[in-house]
Amino acid sequence: MASRDPQDAVQDDIRKVLDGRVLRGDRLIEAISLVGLTHSVEPLRAALSFVLPMDFTEPEARDTLAGIESHRGEMEALLGRDPGFTVAAFDLLYEKERTLRDPVFRDRRSPAGDAAAPDPRPQPADRLEDVLRRETRRAERSDRSLAVVVLSPDGAAAPATRGMEAGLVALRDSARDVDSVAAAKNGDFVVLLPCTGGREGLRAADRLRRALLASTGSSFSAGVAAASGRAADAHVLMRCARRALHEARGSGSGAALHRLERRAHSRILVGTSVPARLRSAGGESEIVVEDLSLGGALLSTPHRVTPGGEVVLALRGPSTRPAGFLLPSRVLRAQDGPTPGQTPYRAAIGFSPDARLRVAAVLATLRARDQAGMP
Repeated sequence: MASRDPQDAVQDDIRKVLDGRVLRGDRLIEAISLVGLTHSVEPLRAALSFVLPMDFTEPEARDTLAGIESHRGEMEALLGRDPGFTVAAFDLLYEKERTLRDPVFRDRRSPAGDAAAPDPRPQPADRLEDVLRRETRRAERSDRSLAVVVLSPDGAAAPATRGMEAGLVALRDSARDVDSVAAAKNGDFVVLLPCTGGREGLRAADRLRRALLASTGSSFSAGVAAASGRAADAHVLMRCARRALHEARGSGSGAALHRLERRAHSRILVGTSVPARLRSAGGESEIVVEDLSLGGALLSTPHRVTPGGEVVLALRGPSTRPAGFLLPSRVLRAQDGPTPGQTPYRAAIGFSPDARLRVAAVLATLRARDQAGMP
């Protein structure tokens, strides 16, 4: 039987101590020191080298471990749970004078030997990729949410160089210290908001739009996308935010939040070509079916409907001898339209299982109309 690598034995023993949730603070440091007596190594230095790609002297390692444990307690009070030693170490040392850098984990030194100070200015276009990668890894480590905002000028052309610089300065002044601001090559601005969900990101986008209008004199539309933990890939979120940006421009709302597709079936755009009415306990009203799928529909209504309520969608097919369809449904979601608090409102409904055959008949009629090129 092959003998065990002594370094593996040290690493296993240290990891058992670090992964435990009972020993904290001075007790944790004392337990690591006992491992050193067993294996004749500098234990605190070895413990940090297994967690972080950095090298310390033993006294430096003791001070660093104490600082990480103190920061771990602060994070636990903030999050309501213990983040663990490794997460606390990365969170503390990443922000502490850029001790950890991506992809190189040490600050480079200037010719004079002084540590290079972090650049306080917003990230330029050629560093956007680094910003996206860095915030993706931060979200994965912390298991917290990340929002990405893409802001684009409403005019046909991108702002001039001076306007771009003014916009970057305005965004930086309006953003938090933890946020990252960058300029894309096509003239758009990208803002990454750590620990921020979709609704908070949408409110931040409105604030950033106002800041850009005041600084550049040009109006901007914004798209927002957000996710948490391993799903928070900043590259993917930026693409989703761009799709939301197109939605914001199409609806005239100025800012829109990307929402994941919730329907399992493809949608067909309907619009005013199919007369529709919505029947509910409060009466009946004419509506517009924006899109339709086998599982549900998106409606534009003159009155706000109540989520969870039972309704009936009445449709008349677009043909020379139109057939009528009554589709029992349930209101899944309701929200404001382009103007908050004013008509039209929007509602998403789901069809009951016994209405599926009638919905399929409507969809077949709509597809035949599209294939024939009918309006």
